[in-house]
Amino acid sequence: MNAKTLIASAVAAPILMTGFAAAPASATTASVATVVVADADKSDSNKRKTTKKRASRAAGVSMRTRGTRFGPNTAVKRLERWAKRGTRGYHNQCLRLADNAYQPKGNRTGTALSQWHRAKRKGFAHPGNRRPPVGAQMFWRTSNPAGHIATYVGNGKAVTNMPGGAVKKINWKKMNSWGRYLGWAEPYYG
Repeated sequence: MNAKTLIASAVAAPILMTGFAAAPASATTASVATVVVADADKSDSNKRKTTKKRASRAAGVSMRTRGTRFGPNTAVKRLERWAKRGTRGYHNQCLRLADNAYQPKGNRTGTALSQWHRAKRKGFAHPGNRRPPVGAQMFWRTSNPAGHIATYVGNGKAVTNMPGGAVKKINWKKMNSWGRYLGWAEPYYG
């Protein structure tokens, strides 16, 4: 690959990325530049396909938060610690549990569904997506008008409150029996 091709590829990378707003520009551009160099021997159409695939993975890694005291890694550590201890006191309080993990600086909402709709309006929601990143807030429409929220902690598990109020780490797909899965959102408290 000559210098002109490398420069042209680096300049074109942000143009290809316009559909992936979930990742900060710096993280996305770095992923794209790596892919372009690695795929120098492939045809132009194969470069574009590989670039888009890698960029969408980067979008999941760099999860945004808005108006929170803690980031995803800290929030997940807090939730896992509470689940391991068997913390109680969250009967019908799934949103309070998810909020407490992130310690919002901004306004809290009254229900899980309100949190989902707010994140959706602000572009922080990923409707129907079943591949949440660690720290994502996951949402269900349940028979309870408030809905349900849990936080994804990795390896197919989420931390949630159980009937009776105990905090537990469970396979997130088990919550699909509680209601229809809506998707996941990056924590938004703006």
